[in-house]
Amino acid sequence: MSKKNLIKPSSWKNQYSEHDYRSSGGERRVSFKKSKNKKNKGNVKDWSTSIRAHLYDEDIDVDMGTSRPSKSNNKYHKKGNRSGSPTPKHSKKRLWEGPTSWYRVTLPFGNKYDKQFVQRTLSEKLSPLPFWPIAWEANGNITTFYVDDYKTAEKLHDLHQTIQMPDGFKMVIKVNYGSPNVDITTELKEKMKLAMAKRYNAANKALDLTKFHSDPILQDFFCALYKPIILLAVIDIITENIPDLEALNLNDNKIQILTFLQKFIAKLNKVKILYLGQNKIKDIAMLDSLKGLPLVELFLEGNPLCGKFKDKSIYTSEVRSRFPKIMKLDGLDLPPPICFDLADEVALPTPAQTFLCEANAGSIIRQFLEQYFTLFDSENRQMLIQAYQEQAILSMTMAYPYGTKDKSVNWLNWYSTDNRNLLKLTDPERRFKLLKQGNVSIVSFLKDMPETKHDLMNFLVDLTVCNSMMMSFNVSGSFTELKGGHKNPPVRWFSRTFVIVPVGTGFCISNELLHITNATEEQIKALKSAPPVPAAVPAPVVNASPSVVASPTIGVPPPAVTSPLVPVANCIDDGTKQQMLQAVIVHSEMNLEWSIECLQETEWNFDEATACFNEFHSQGRVPPEAFVKN
Repeated sequence: MSKKNLIKPSSWKNQYSEHDYRSSGGERRVSFKKSKNKKNKGNVKDWSTSIRAHLYDEDIDVDMGTSRPSKSNNKYHKKGNRSGSPTPKHSKKRLWEGPTSWYRVTLPFGNKYDKQFVQRTLSEKLSPLPFWPIAWEANGNITTFYVDDYKTAEKLHDLHQTIQMPDGFKMVIKVNYGSPNVDITTELKEKMKLAMAKRYNAANKALDLTKFHSDPILQDFFCALYKPIILLAVIDIITENIPDLEALNLNDNKIQILTFLQKFIAKLNKVKILYLGQNKIKDIAMLDSLKGLPLVELFLEGNPLCGKFKDKSIYTSEVRSRFPKIMKLDGLDLPPPICFDLADEVALPTPAQTFLCEANAGSIIRQFLEQYFTLFDSENRQMLIQAYQEQAILSMTMAYPYGTKDKSVNWLNWYSTDNRNLLKLTDPERRFKLLKQGNVSIVSFLKDMPETKHDLMNFLVDLTVCNSMMMSFNVSGSFTELKGGHKNPPVRWFSRTFVIVPVGTGFCISNELLHITNATEEQIKALKSAPPVPAAVPAPVVNASPSVVASPTIGVPPPAVTSPLVPVANCIDDGTKQQMLQAVIVHSEMNLEWSIECLQETEWNFDEATACFNEFHSQGRVPPEAFVKN
């Protein structure tokens, strides 16, 4: 036999399909002539290895990627062995379990025998294991089919060259894991409809698709539901023919992923009972794709995810967090869920940009914020010293948005130095040191902060406390952090909680909590789409008294406006005014008319009203008619 007639492992398929080298006697005849070229005697190739490979060519692996390579046998590969030493026959390679539990079985000469005979023979050899070949197909001499069980595939792998056929040859069986590509043809879809119609219970509105691929109607097709294209075709058939389906059984279908179902849940919006047992779902998070189904019963037993929960209460809690109305899980009744079902649907209130516990304080807050942030965004923040009490306190924290890493595009390095996060900062001395105390310390800190430009039109304001003694409110919004020469300056998000108290005829800050983070993509889009903010005339935040306004510490001439922009009286309710009036009457013994006038002239500032009365009364400047009571 010439060298060109040696069978190469890479051409095994063509070999079995086009040429059957087997003789009628079941033996191969090999002959060759010795080389007569004595000059090349030392270079004559020892053909023993090639002949041996030819005699045992059925042992060639169909798909080398399906079996793990065996380690070299050191007995026959030691350094120094003679070239051409006999190579022992390797032991049969082991079949490893595949990721999908589907296996392709190839019988290289299977089509030379009757199909029923081959199936019956294999079934007898595999007994007691079940044998159900799927998608049986013949191509030339080659027969292929698929099995869905590892033990069956492993036994078939072990039966290689152990079954004596009627013509004297032994059956060649090649097994490797895998499944074919599938197209949803009209013929396949009609077969699926017939199989589903047989499995549908109209009385219970239930469809049982357990081990759907093994249905006798579908035996000549590969119709495994673990393939998304097949399962989506099933959903389409359900939508078209049984839209009121309430129970669906998908047990034992090798299903691994469910994410592709998320867009199709609306088509199954009446399914209340779902069985997914004996599949290959590995993580409980895979059930997120099924959120929206009104499930009251769910079966998951037999999936790898169930083995991850040692505590059944946690397992139940995880399922109920996705399906709150579940009453039965894995065949066991669950205690009733704690929920509040409303007879009538109640619409949530429309989100508001501003919440004010006292409606009359809206104009005061607006004026305060306009003045404060106009100065904050200016080149000279020193003027903000009038906005804070002499003993005011400020605390600043920073953090990156949830889910992002510190090494984001827009770093917050400047703010990290003074970050007073009490959850991370445990040292009492460090906590105290980072607390900015006094208006001088606060303004010094604010002056060092990067230059900013705030979006005043999109501020979110919540006023939670408003009385004659104080107002507490939170303001949040976006701002651009100006960095010289940068084309894309970073956009930040801030939240500031102010506590302001009346001083003279205006207000100033006694306490502030400041938090800085990076703006989200939605917040950045809102900032870019916001209309331009109209220019505002800088004005002092606090107009306590003429002497304070003209204070040289501001560094600029005082504005011409001398009347209070944020009068205290506007935010005092009638009940509080009545209490203050009664207190002035008791303190001064003046009549009602003169007591009201005293409070009005001092903008309903009780302390200032009583101080003015005491001063005027000591000088004898209060007229006698002020004490005449009607």
